[in-house]
Amino acid sequence: MEPVLTTIQIPGLGVLEGWQNSDGTKQFFGIPYAQYSERFRNSKEITSWPDNKFDARKLGHYAPQPQRPFYPFPMPERPHLGESHQGEFDCLNLHITLPSGTKPEDKLPVMIWFHGGGFVFGTANYSVLDGRGVANISSDIGCPTIFVTVNYRLGFFGFLASDDIKEDNARYGGGNGNQAIRDQHNAIKWVVKNIGALGGNPDDVTLFGQSAGAISVDMHIRAPHRQLIKRAILMSGVVPICGHYTEAEYHNIYLKLVRACGIDLNLPGSERLAALRAVPYEKLCALTIEVMNNLNLPQFGPCVDGEVLGDVTIPTLADYVFNKLDWDGQLMITDVQYEGIIYDHEFTMTAEELVSWARQILPEEIASDMLTFYKISSSMTRKELYHACEAIVTDAVFCGPAYFMAKNHPDAFVAHWDYRSPFDNAWGGYAHHSLDYFFSWQGLNGILKPHEIALGRATAEDYIRFANGQEPYPRGVKDGTSSKRACRVYTAEAKAEVFCWDEYKGRRIEWFERMGKYMDKFDKLAFEITMRRSKLVSLEEGVAAKATSNVTFL
Repeated sequence: MEPVLTTIQIPGLGVLEGWQNSDGTKQFFGIPYAQYSERFRNSKEITSWPDNKFDARKLGHYAPQPQRPFYPFPMPERPHLGESHQGEFDCLNLHITLPSGTKPEDKLPVMIWFHGGGFVFGTANYSVLDGRGVANISSDIGCPTIFVTVNYRLGFFGFLASDDIKEDNARYGGGNGNQAIRDQHNAIKWVVKNIGALGGNPDDVTLFGQSAGAISVDMHIRAPHRQLIKRAILMSGVVPICGHYTEAEYHNIYLKLVRACGIDLNLPGSERLAALRAVPYEKLCALTIEVMNNLNLPQFGPCVDGEVLGDVTIPTLADYVFNKLDWDGQLMITDVQYEGIIYDHEFTMTAEELVSWARQILPEEIASDMLTFYKISSSMTRKELYHACEAIVTDAVFCGPAYFMAKNHPDAFVAHWDYRSPFDNAWGGYAHHSLDYFFSWQGLNGILKPHEIALGRATAEDYIRFANGQEPYPRGVKDGTSSKRACRVYTAEAKAEVFCWDEYKGRRIEWFERMGKYMDKFDKLAFEITMRRSKLVSLEEGVAAKATSNVTFL
């Protein structure tokens, strides 16, 4: 049965048109929440609609991005939503799914999703993120919940900072980089302001996201507006996993982009910026790989601008080892077993180079311990080196930080995904980065086996119960006469089970403890493996020689 037109009146905005599906769910797509007038400027929340009406029956544009070198996954078709296209100045939009029977007075919990993709790739328009499946599950288990997915700026458009951008933005409210984080803040504000008209509770908001989306969530629960957020789910990510950059480091990346566009570096800053703004967005997207070290999987991270988190400093991994969040909301932290495999194309270091970098970055004793622990030697095979690099990145960037964050937040719920991919691609047979959300969102149920559908549903139920203030699993595991802290594990056997958190053998916990106070350095090594970060944030001597004195170089 085809979906039919439905309408809802939103005070201050007007009539919102959307779809009512045969299962009773209602969906609204491409709702604009913010806008901006110039590339690299901060967005402003939208407070009115033309003619007091918005037709939300088609997908909105999504953020410009390069073609993603990613193993393909089948995407369900949704022909009634039209085609999905990129667009620079109209990509700040969101999608809303209401469970069947939702009434304006219901005050249902709201879950806001930020997608991943290294802040370079991804969109809320992916059909695997359609909210119907999870909305129906929420009704089935007696926890009806509203789902919101958000498009925001990516890549250069969402994060680039420079002296030129900072000077220009000073006339328009400030800011240097982190445009995407501010976009997301505007999305949160829009939802809090307007979701009541759709049956949601603006005081019961859960943010959840995966990878770069989890970074986003982690940023917002540290920001001055964190009181808007009641709960948070961090899936495979904390703030440092994509790295973060000083303004000077981003300025160097900016100059590399300016040069790659054929713009004269000797121009005054305002003219350089104007010339860069005149470059078609398609060209900037195409230059992403080249400027970002010719990586197959480039990524951006927050700029340490001193503004986006207010008085709070953007955290390093040491903050996760030693500190607790200044936020009184509820927290859930998840990871997958083979996170680092996402960087498989970047594992190009030789064993000798890896040994050299380890000894440069880590204290000698720790470097020796690390080389022994991961069995790294000059005689290892290429396959052995690949698996060592994957394990280092998994531990340093993902699972180690997640462990320490959970350790410092004893009330947090913790979940591990160990079920291995059934798909026929290079990651098949691995519990890889992103696999958990493909299952939990229900978008691939048409091709999964019954036991896999059941596992994805169990995962979704855990998240939904958490967002409804319930315990997704028992907090304690019986150990004789006492009870120990529990964690959820979605096992290789496709079961949702409960284990003792600090004794679970599926993560290298004892090694994390050994590396504790060296996690920042361990992370630095991982970024040399995946990004060649030291090269990324520096400039060649030839560039410096051509530039005028108003250009700052590291």
